[in-house]
Formats: sequence, C-alpha cells, structure tokens
Amino acid sequence: MTGESSLQLGTVLRAMTALDTTDRETREEALWIAQAKAGEEAAYRWLLERYRARVVRLAAHVLRRDSEAEDVAQEAFLTAFRRLPSFRGDGRFSAWLFQITVRLCLSRRRAAHWTAEMPDEFATVSPVRTDGDTDTRLLVSALLGQLTPPLRAALVLRELEGLEYGEIAQTLGIPVGTVRSRLNTARAQFRTLWTAAQEDPHV
Repeated sequence: MTGESSLQLGTVLRAMTALDTTDRETREEALWIAQAKAGEEAAYRWLLERYRARVVRLAAHVLRRDSEAEDVAQEAFLTAFRRLPSFRGDGRFSAWLFQITVRLCLSRRRAAHWTAEMPDEFATVSPVRTDGDTDTRLLVSALLGQLTPPLRAALVLRELEGLEYGEIAQTLGIPVGTVRSRLNTARAQFRTLWTAAQEDPHV
C-alpha cells in the first residue's frame, strides 16, 4: 500500500470512527429520552446535566443579562420536560430544547418591564484587544452584544451551538432563506467589530 493510499484509508477510518461515536451518542440519548418519557427521574437528571450549561449560555446570549439566564434555563427545562411526550424524535433534542429556550427569551424581552429596567449587560462595553482565552470570550460576548437580537440569535445558534440552517429556521420561526441572510449580515458585522477591536489604537 502506498503512502498516499494509507493516508486516505486513515482519513476514512477516522471519519467512520467519528460517525460511530455520534451514532452511539444519539442512540444513548434516545434511550434516556424514552426513560424520561416513562417518568424516570435519573433520565431527567441526565438530560439536565447534558444540556444545562448550553441552555444557560444560549439564554445569556439572547437576553444579554446573565442574571436572568439561569431563571430562563430552569423554565426551559421545566417546559421541555412537561412537553416531552410531544417530542417525536424527528429532529435533534438539542434543537427542540433550544427552540423552547429562545422563545422564552424573546417572550421575556417583549415583557413590559424589560425596557423599564437596567440596560442589557455588556451592551455598552467598549471593545478592546485582549489576550488569553478568558479575555477573548469576554470580548466576543461584548461584540455579540452590539448585534441586534435577531442577528445575534442566528449567529449564536449556528456558530456556538452548531445547529443546521433548517434547525435554526425552526427554532426562530423564520424561513431558511432568512436564516442565511441574517447569518451573512451577522458575520459581516461581527468581522467589522472584531477588526476594529484588534486595531484599537488605545490598546
């Protein structure tokens, strides 16, 4: 076997291994969901531990208020568990859960008390060039806060949560074409903000 053929075979085998791992995880999750539908408390805990951090992160990005993200996450899980019998497994559980989370976030943002309270957290943070993973995350959070909620939600769902375009469309209740348009706009605006932050002459 030539070196090139060996390299190609290695690539294929690695891809197959990754696929097998994904399939195993999908089957495992399906079993836990079935047990949760049957009322198994351990299954609820498994789903909560698997997705809690991601749901809190998504809520924080959409709301721009870390202080309320935990409350929304808790409400999202309570809603999801209550509606679990209606989850048929046609799509990913994560996409279904994120859809519930985003809708709760948008409903909270539309509430009358929202604009009467403090402004969104990080919304007025000036972008600065920083070093280190933690500083980079803070910078990304600050820059995301400068996007409009529709653009920010689409970008977070795609780039941070890894949802497919169709899943984002279902989550946000918009056509796939609108998802593509929002992502293009969001990416362009974020790149502009990122470049400006890196070139900040005061850093």
